[in-house]
Formats: sequence, structure tokens, C-alpha cells
Amino acid sequence: MQPGTIVKNHSHDYFHLIDVTEGSMRFVLADKEYVLTAGDMILVHKGVNHRFWNDFALPVRFREIKFTILSNSLTQMLTATGCHVIRDDFARHLVAHIAGEYMQNRNLKDEAAVAALKTLVLHLTAEARHLAQEEPGVIDTTGYSKLSKKVITYLSENYPKNLSLDDISKGVGITKNYLCNAFKLNTGITIIECLNMIRVRKAAEQIVYSDLPLAQVAQMCGYVSASHFNRVFMRYVGIPPGQCRRAYSYDLTNRTKREPGSFMYSVLAGKSINTAIIDDYEMRKQEEKE
Repeated sequence: MQPGTIVKNHSHDYFHLIDVTEGSMRFVLADKEYVLTAGDMILVHKGVNHRFWNDFALPVRFREIKFTILSNSLTQMLTATGCHVIRDDFARHLVAHIAGEYMQNRNLKDEAAVAALKTLVLHLTAEARHLAQEEPGVIDTTGYSKLSKKVITYLSENYPKNLSLDDISKGVGITKNYLCNAFKLNTGITIIECLNMIRVRKAAEQIVYSDLPLAQVAQMCGYVSASHFNRVFMRYVGIPPGQCRRAYSYDLTNRTKREPGSFMYSVLAGKSINTAIIDDYEMRKQEEKE
């Protein structure tokens, strides 16, 4: 870009990354002005107005990468990083690598560029992905409040212990009555029901993927009574622990045993449990009475 060159205010329906390699330029992003010099990068999000110009004495050179992301969650994480100047040697190395693939017209340059771009996006979203990873993976907490997520995190970390509601209340730092009411209102299930779901999920994993005695599995998952463990396990899985071990093999190619939405599907497919499974159980129980 030669001195005196101006790019007027505009926006895109894709991400726009600019990496300054030589000289200086002025850049206005969402009404905030920056002076970019060699070594600076700036990421412009989709739909954000921006303009830039060179009113310095010397030309400015920069690389541009314009890209879209198919993953909604990754798009949200990248957007959450905000529009700002990036000074990161590893990120600039990746941008230079992408540009080099095309400048040298290498074989499979598109594949190499996409791989480097994926690494770049994952690098830029590292902090956001770390924060997202702090949420427990056993229970699907999509749409839950921060308090409910905090409770589920505590239960996921302490399920092997002999927990009471008082213990959970102290662990979370909220009074018991308020905690129980708020959790049930937000999730539709009680804290104890959630704890049992987590324990049974962990037990089912051990039953399917290990040869540990069932009594030991029950103890590892916080149950001091084998009969209580059997009753709770039956409630969520539909069959007793011993029958579960015989029915479900670690051979995941047997898809007849993986009914989408079932409790055991979540175990075998490594997916989070949806608490709506409680409603399914209550519905079946009511149908049996009728």
C-alpha cells in the first residue's frame, strides 16, 4: 500500500486477518483507531466495520487471510476473543507459512494452508477453549446457569465420596435450601438425581470397559450398599449391572446396542448425558402403573 492510499469503511461476512510485515498503517476497527507497524496483526470479525490507510512517508506491506469457520462453537470462541491487535510470534509464523504455500505454488498447497489455518484459529482461541473445557463432560449443561454448572462440576469431581446435601452446599458455598430450589428450577431435576446420573454413568463405564468386580465398581462410584446401587442403576439403564456387563461389549462396532438418546448410548459414544432422561424414566414408570 503506497503512501496516500485509503481503503474506505466496509465490513465482510467472513473473518479478515491482516499481518503487517513492513512499514506502518492506520487502522480503524469498530470506531477505535490503531497504528499498526511491522510485527502487528489485527483480526476483524464478521460484520464489523473497519477502514485503513497509509499516511506515512513509506509504503506498507501486509498479508491478508480471509476465511470462514464451519463450526459454530469455534466461531463463537474466536468472536469472544474480541477485535484487537495481536502480537504473537507463533501466529505470525503460521500466517507466513500459509502465504509461503501459495507464493511458492507448492503441491497440495490448499490442504497445507487449511491445516495451518486450523492451527492458527485453535491457537487464537486457546484461552476460550480452556474455559469451555472447565465445564463437566458427563452432564450436558447447555443453557444451564452458572450456579447449576458449578454444582455439576462439584458433583463430577466428588461423586466417589459419601456426599450429603449439606456437604454439597458447603462445597459450593451456597445455603442448602436456596441451592436445592435454584438447581431444580433451572435443570428440572434434583441435585441428588444429578449425582446419581453421574455415578451411574461412571459405573457403566467401568462395567463396560473393565473387568472389576461389581461390588468394587459400586464402591468406587460412591455407593456403600450393593442393593442401593442396583436399584439406582436399574432406574437409569433399565437393566441390572450384571446384565449390562453381559449385554454391552467394548466392541463399539455393534451399533444395535447404541440407541441414540439412551443412557448407554451416551456411555458407548462418549457423549454427555441429557437430564431429560429423567423425564423418560418417570414417563415409563407412570405408564407401567396405568
